[in-house]
Amino acid sequence: MNRIIFVLLLFLVFIHPSCQKVQDDLDVVKQFKPDDKYFKASLVSLHFIMETSPISRVDQTFSHLIKSHDLPISAQGCKDGVYTGESPFDAYDYKHVVKIEITDEKIVSVDYNEIKKDGIGKQEDEEYCREMSVTGTTPAKAYPKLESQLIEKQNILKVDAVTGATYSLYRFRYAVMIALIKAKLAS
Repeated sequence: MNRIIFVLLLFLVFIHPSCQKVQDDLDVVKQFKPDDKYFKASLVSLHFIMETSPISRVDQTFSHLIKSHDLPISAQGCKDGVYTGESPFDAYDYKHVVKIEITDEKIVSVDYNEIKKDGIGKQEDEEYCREMSVTGTTPAKAYPKLESQLIEKQNILKVDAVTGATYSLYRFRYAVMIALIKAKLAS
């Protein structure tokens, strides 16, 4: 990884105030790999790549991190409960937030949204949905499809993109993965 990008990411995570809540969230999940001093930085880097790279690179990096860190992609081995996962804020001031409920090692409910710093979610933002409708979908249509696929398929890697919301698939997977890491830590 380019050292300049790495230093910039460290600055954003440890100093920039908009990243403080997520720093706390990532501090919790870094316990998943306590002996890997770069694990947390890997998650931050993945988010940065998701926000700045072509889908092919996002897909490749996401797959690589899952394999190299043995990250959870399903609720298998997870304790029953309700878990949240969220990303850092993106370049448009949205964070990607999910709440999942796990029962008997199955995800039984999912609630996903991308929330702006002002607290308004993309699904509820009528103006945003109107602007995005030219892509053939809106967050109000796409996110429930991602949620229902996860409940049906029980594996973040088997959830397919919704046409017009390809990057949202990876943001969704990222947030669910963070929630699954927390669920694994609770086990």
